[in-house]
Formats: sequence, C-alpha cells, structure tokens
Amino acid sequence: MPHGPRPFAVTVNWNRADDTLECVRSLLQGNPGTEVLVVDNGSQDGSVPLIRERYPGIEVLENAQNIGYVKGANQGIRRALELGATHVLFINNDAVAHEGMVGELLAAMERHPTAGIVGPRIFYYGTDVMWFNGGHFNHVLGLSTHPLMDRKGDGDAEDREVGFITGCAMLVKAEVFREVGLFDEAFEIYTEDLDLCLRAKEQGYGVWLVPKAVAEHKVSMSTGVGGTNLMTPYRSYYYARNMLLMVRKRERGVRFATCFLGQTFILLPYYFLLMGVQGTKGSFRQYVRGYLHALADIVEGRA
Repeated sequence: MPHGPRPFAVTVNWNRADDTLECVRSLLQGNPGTEVLVVDNGSQDGSVPLIRERYPGIEVLENAQNIGYVKGANQGIRRALELGATHVLFINNDAVAHEGMVGELLAAMERHPTAGIVGPRIFYYGTDVMWFNGGHFNHVLGLSTHPLMDRKGDGDAEDREVGFITGCAMLVKAEVFREVGLFDEAFEIYTEDLDLCLRAKEQGYGVWLVPKAVAEHKVSMSTGVGGTNLMTPYRSYYYARNMLLMVRKRERGVRFATCFLGQTFILLPYYFLLMGVQGTKGSFRQYVRGYLHALADIVEGRA
C-alpha cells in the first residue's frame, strides 16, 4: 500500500535563536505533518538548549563550530534523507512559513509530475511587499534577477515555471538530491540555490513558483543589514565571487566569454553605483575583492 509524502524541513541556525524559534513554530503549528531538523553551527547564544527546551520533539544537529552555511545545509539534508524524507523543504531560519505553505507546495508537485523543485511567494516580513516571486537567470550574460522584487502582491495565483527558486524556502524532491547531488559546497554561501535549480533543469526536472504558498522573510538577519537588501562587505564578497565561479562551472567557450562580460561590464558598474548611493563603499571594495579572487581561481585553473 503506497504511503503519502513525508516532508522534512531543514534550517541552519547561527546565533539567531529567536528567529529560528519563530521559523520552527510556523512550520509545526501551521504545517502539520512536516518534520523539522535544525542544524546549529556552533552558536554561542544558548540557541541549542532553547530550541530543545521549546521543541523537544525535533532533532537538533549540534556542530562544535561554524562549518559554513552550505555545509550545514547539506548536513541537515543528508540527515533528512537518512530518516526517509520524500521531500526536503530547505528554509532560512529568518523565514516564516504561512499556514498551509508546505501542503500547497506538495499539491503543486502533484499537479506538475515533472517538477523537482518548487517554492512559495515570499514577502518582506510583516508587509504586503514581495521579496521573491520567481527568479530569472540570463544564460547569455550570466545574470540572475528577482524580476518582481519590491512590488506589492497581486492576485496572481497560477503556478508557473521559473528560472530558479530561492533557497530562502524551496521544496525539493528527495530524488532530485539523489540524482543531481546536494548544494555545491564550493560556494560556501549564496548562489548554491541557483546552481541546484540549473542542475535539476538539466536532468529534466521542472522548477516552479507556487503563489498560493506564502512565506515571509526578515532578509539577511545573519549576513546582511537585517530587514533590508543592503549588501554588507561579507555578503558582497561572496556574491561577486560565487556568481563568477558559477558561470565558470557551467559555461565554456563563447558562452563563458559573454557571461564574463556580463559580470564585468554590467554587474560591476551596477554595484559600484548602487553601493555609492547606499553609502556602502566598503562593500564595493569587498565585491571587487571577491570578483578578483574568483578570476584568479579561473586563470590559475582552480575553477
């Protein structure tokens, strides 16, 4: 007799106990049937005992030190697969799932049998302004965008295929991880979600946005300026580094050349202007540093 889906939610915590507790509460209270795994990356704020006291029924994987975001994510995903997950919801610990979100995502998987990755519409925390409503990737210039970011939510409720789903909240069939692999740990943080979606598409899986499924995001509580899209130096470095490394991983010849031009003559000037307006010139210096480190890896054959 066939069994129903067994979704596991995986989130990574690092010194953000309050955010993680709210994330876990939204999953357990509003999405019954979802099992939750928390990976703690060496927190020093008492996160682990707080989480275990509040939610003794969930598993917390406790690392002695911060092993990195993507490595922590993969650790949780591996454990979920070991426990028999049919689907893994990877969700940022500063995200909050609305009631029924997981059920809507699972239903979309049923409606679209070839779908391997689906994700919700995501709003800025406590607002009706969208942070994510489907991602687009330009394969010619190697540019990724959130086309409908910062718009108010509309009445569109139709599922649609998109270029990628953000790792802020993505539901992935277990078979996708088994077939195409987990997140690429070379990226450390940022871009790993885009890379996974592109690999899944190459193997014939669909990537869908499900607007009826909704989440909220506090935005960069661990690595940015909380509640904003401002690029901190840390975030800027990895974003520049990883975008260039990702297009190198995926493209060769003429296509890599056009992507390289896109990274160099579109993104670099764009972030120079943006960070100048935002008053974050230190972030731009780190953006250039990340770009140059990736370029050195490519030139010296390490990527």
